Amino acid sequence: MYECRHAMIDLETMGLNEDAAIISIGVVMFCPVQGVISPNTFYRELDWEDQNRTIDKSTVEWWKGQNPKAKAALNGLDSLSDVLKELQLYLPTDCKPWGNGATFDISKMEHAYRQHNLEIPWKFWNIRDCRTVKDMYESARGGLDRKTGGTLHNALDDAKYQAWYICKMWGQLIGNRNGGKAPPDPFKFKRK
Repeated sequence: MYECRHAMIDLETMGLNEDAAIISIGVVMFCPVQGVISPNTFYRELDWEDQNRTIDKSTVEWWKGQNPKAKAALNGLDSLSDVLKELQLYLPTDCKPWGNGATFDISKMEHAYRQHNLEIPWKFWNIRDCRTVKDMYESARGGLDRKTGGTLHNALDDAKYQAWYICKMWGQLIGNRNGGKAPPDPFKFKRK
C-alpha cells in the first residue's frame, strides 16, 4: 500500500518574485499512484504586511478585483515563521512537493525558509511540477476543465484541485490503482 507522500503546495502571494509576501499557504497530501487525496489538509492565512518580503503594487490592485471569498485571506494574522515551522511538522519525511509551475510556489517557499534560517522540509530532487504533467496530458488527451468546486485563488482550494487533476491525469496516462478513475471530489472534504 502506498502512503500519501506527495504534497500539493499552493500559495497566494503579493507578487511574482521569489521574495513576494505570502498571503496564504494551502497543502494537500495525495498519492497519484493510488489516485487518493487525503482529507488531512494544511491551510494558513498569514500577516503578509509584516513579513519583510516584497509587495507588488500591481498585485495589490489585482487582488481588489478578486472573489470576496478569495480576498478573505488578505486578513490573515499568522506569522510566516510560525507557519513555516508548522509546515515542517505537517509534511512527512521525504515528501514530494508539487507546485503549479516550476518556479512559483516551491521557489517562494524555499526563499521563505532560507529567510527565516529554517531547514527546507524536502529534498530538491523530490520537487514536482503540475504544469509539465498537464502539458503531457493535454498533448495526449485534450484539455481538462475545472469542474470541481472550490474558490479560485484560495490556496487550499487550488491545492485540492491541482492534486485532483494530477491524480486524474496520472491514472489516465500511466494507470493507477483505482483503474484510472478520478479520485473522489476533494471539495466534499471538510476543512481541518
